[in-house]
Amino acid sequence: MKRANLPPGPTGLPLLGNIFQMPTETPWLTFAAWARKYGDVMSVSVLGQPIIFLTSPQAASDLLDRKSAIYSDRPELVFIGELVGYKESLPLCTYGDSFREQRKLVAEALGPRNTSAWRELEEGKVKEFLGELLEKPELFLEHIRLLVSRIAFGISHGYTIPDGNDPMALLAVEANTNFGKAIAPGAYLCDVLPILRYIPDWTGVRFKQEAKIFRKTMNAVRDDAYNALKAQVALGTAKPSFTTSLIQREENPTEAQELIYKWSSASVFIGGSDTSVSAIGSIFVALSLYPEVQKQAQEELDRVVGPDRLPSFKDQPNLPYLNAVVMEIHRWKPVNPLGVPHRCTQEDIYNGFRIPAGSIVFANAWCVAILHDEAVYPSPLEFIPERYLQEEKGVADGLNPDPRRFAFGYGRRVCPGKDLAEDSIFICAAMILATFNLTRPKSSVTSEYTSGPICHPLPFPCNITPRSRKAEALILAGARIDT
Repeated sequence: MKRANLPPGPTGLPLLGNIFQMPTETPWLTFAAWARKYGDVMSVSVLGQPIIFLTSPQAASDLLDRKSAIYSDRPELVFIGELVGYKESLPLCTYGDSFREQRKLVAEALGPRNTSAWRELEEGKVKEFLGELLEKPELFLEHIRLLVSRIAFGISHGYTIPDGNDPMALLAVEANTNFGKAIAPGAYLCDVLPILRYIPDWTGVRFKQEAKIFRKTMNAVRDDAYNALKAQVALGTAKPSFTTSLIQREENPTEAQELIYKWSSASVFIGGSDTSVSAIGSIFVALSLYPEVQKQAQEELDRVVGPDRLPSFKDQPNLPYLNAVVMEIHRWKPVNPLGVPHRCTQEDIYNGFRIPAGSIVFANAWCVAILHDEAVYPSPLEFIPERYLQEEKGVADGLNPDPRRFAFGYGRRVCPGKDLAEDSIFICAAMILATFNLTRPKSSVTSEYTSGPICHPLPFPCNITPRSRKAEALILAGARIDT
């Protein structure tokens, strides 16, 4: 019987494959262009390593969801995994006992049973954010990062961050920056030629020196806050938090068990922080570029909430248009267009194509056949929340599926903190719209984003002003109560 072929893809060189064709800037756009030519399952090869790109909801679901038993592993990433030290972290660890234990612990902390506790914290931190936005609106991107750090550290460690100069806040920013740089496809030659990992440190090669710096930050992220809280638990002074509960589980945990606790703790305050910062930044981008969307969302809030209080999570079921705005944020500017790669652990056949064991598999969320496919999302480059209000607009079945299906990963690797992230984005959008107007100078009608694995809006001019004197009073009252 004839052996099935690999999925189609661009022609490469003998032995080297497509190594010189792999893009380093906005790679998802290149892969989207390739998908138009080669289809929704395509392949490339880099020095003999097969890489598969899935560029349709059907293909991503068929393989990463329905066949998750063989598509839930992670590939070996030499730089960030081995040299920097993240190979045992929840996002990157291999599919096995450590992964399952960490995921279970994090899911327990961020599961439905704890929703009310974290929602109260989120509302309080967003009120504090509104006060800072009122005082220094020009620093809104910095305020967003501080807001997300406050929510994450509050849940993970019961820790209060006073300002952006707090050591733990600065550490979280540094860790996220390093992680994003280190995981970028093709950023480090040792990921393409793993043998380079054995180059002696004394040679002074750049990637070895950079790995040392990144590893120092990684050790601090994983260990410092955990150890400080462990000392507080021993003294009986620790505040309730996810990490406090981990430390109190076992009086004398084994070294391996404590490592799992440390990585689980770090995953809660680091894992989704950078993505939430990006998504909330996109709220400012979208609302300032689309004043008609801002106006309609504000009119809905005025009807449901009124002018005498700030919106809360209790209002969410009665705010369909605002919920649609949040959904469109995920589709319009996906924070992680390529996602984190999966690894196929045994040979598979899909639609007549062979996917070898050991293949690296990407689901390109940006790609033509997923979030920006005009046949699925008409006018894909436009920000149109109405596309999800199907009953009201009579949108045909099959169009405009919920983009959150593609925003938080697939199968057994789906983000365990997705509910927390969704809540943060919703309550932030609701309170901003209730209290502020966002406008652009006439000279600024577009926004650029970074091209790394996590896409962030680059600094842009945005006029942020209170909607009314009453709105300003609500901001000041909320900030005083929750500071």
